[in-house]
Amino acid sequence: MSNQIQIKSEVDLKMILANQYMKQINNFFGNEKQAMKFLSSVMSAVQRIPELLNCEPKSLINSFMTMAQLGLMPSEVSGEAYVLPYNNKNGKVAQFQLGYQGLVTLFFRAGGQKIRAEIVRKNDEVSYVNGEIKHTIDIFKSNEERGEAVGAYAVATINGQEVCKYMNATDILAFGSRFSKSWTTSFTPWKEANDPELNMWKKTVLKQLGKMLPKNESINLAIAEDNKDSIISDRLLPAVEESKNLTMGSIVKTEEPVIEVEPEEIKQ
Repeated sequence: MSNQIQIKSEVDLKMILANQYMKQINNFFGNEKQAMKFLSSVMSAVQRIPELLNCEPKSLINSFMTMAQLGLMPSEVSGEAYVLPYNNKNGKVAQFQLGYQGLVTLFFRAGGQKIRAEIVRKNDEVSYVNGEIKHTIDIFKSNEERGEAVGAYAVATINGQEVCKYMNATDILAFGSRFSKSWTTSFTPWKEANDPELNMWKKTVLKQLGKMLPKNESINLAIAEDNKDSIISDRLLPAVEESKNLTMGSIVKTEEPVIEVEPEEIKQ
């Protein structure tokens, strides 16, 4: 492929994917109908975030092909995965980002059972004894009536055994403050106003629980790619290497890794 890729519209991107990567996309989804749905979703994603068209073309293609390889759809509705524009020292690049629902999907595929994450609010009835969580929610109360969020937990069943992980709000927010490059931006998903369902909290605690869940190459790849949006990305090269037994030859390699970048505000 020529190094002079030009993508000026969502149609250009769709045509490049359809003409040069369709065989790989079909293989990743194992279903032609799903592959076509993926292409349509790509166009919708770029229409929602037109700043993606200003990103370095290889990074844009790579991000969506990583998503296809994981069998996930770019969707604000499903929350499985996203592609977002970032600034680095050489200009604007696109970056794959794993959503909470996408992480749940991947763990299910790896053999996890009854996986879920929940937010705990101040007025909820909750106990955490010997690794077992009891959480009672009054379904007639609004989130405001339930009070401010004070923590989150994730639960999964493995071979009939339930395992869980709980983190309080202080620890969750400290995790975001320490590792997220977008923490100080006005649009960061770590702010409740930008993420009213607190999916970043759920995703954080589920990733911690994931250390005890079955894994496969797809999960290793997904977490490694997702962590490129974190300041710990340089520590994750072993995970990337571990993922290379997946067929990645179809993805164009970017000349510059996405490091030390600062997100640019996105009009959602």
